[in-house]
Amino acid sequence: MQQLFDRLAAVPMLIKIGVLAGVVVLLGAGYWYFFYSDMQDEMEQLQKQARKLEQERGEYEQRKKENLAFRNEVNQLLEEQKELVRVLPKSDDIEQFIENIQAQVELTGLQKVSTVRDGAQPVDMYIKIPIRMSLNGTYHQINHFFKNVGELKRIVNIEDLSLAPASDAADLNKPVTLNAKFVATTFMFRDSGRTSGPVKPSGTSISAGPNQ
Repeated sequence: MQQLFDRLAAVPMLIKIGVLAGVVVLLGAGYWYFFYSDMQDEMEQLQKQARKLEQERGEYEQRKKENLAFRNEVNQLLEEQKELVRVLPKSDDIEQFIENIQAQVELTGLQKVSTVRDGAQPVDMYIKIPIRMSLNGTYHQINHFFKNVGELKRIVNIEDLSLAPASDAADLNKPVTLNAKFVATTFMFRDSGRTSGPVKPSGTSISAGPNQ
């Protein structure tokens, strides 16, 4: 062993430095091959996983926004459907509608009201239900009646309105009355998944107040 140390001591300094540099290079190469390259590969894998997770997180946030927007749209459509059903019911419920009309007749003091329901008319997503009406009263009473009908929760259209004198205008002792003939059209929601038979025409007469 002493002889080995003596031989090493006799080696020139440059050779020692070269040998030491070679050893350092070999150690560095071994470290890079066995440790650093594996760490670099692992780091690259981790970076790929981080980019993938970031992409998935972005896709999740986008889906979350789309889902929230879809839920808001569904809720809005449900609210609109509730409002549509309120003004456009799924059943004709004409008797209730006629009672509502009769109540407005009594409130406005109209007389000799007659109603005749015509056949239903399917149109796209709804069904028109026309009701022919005739009533007598003053201009202000008739105008008040139409105003009240327009404020009903159910949609009502007034069509084919005609006015004619219903009393002798020369008789100054009596108020001038008019006869109003018109079609009050209401509507019913048409369920495409269910076929409903046509509403048969029927006639009823209603009077409010004393006959003239």
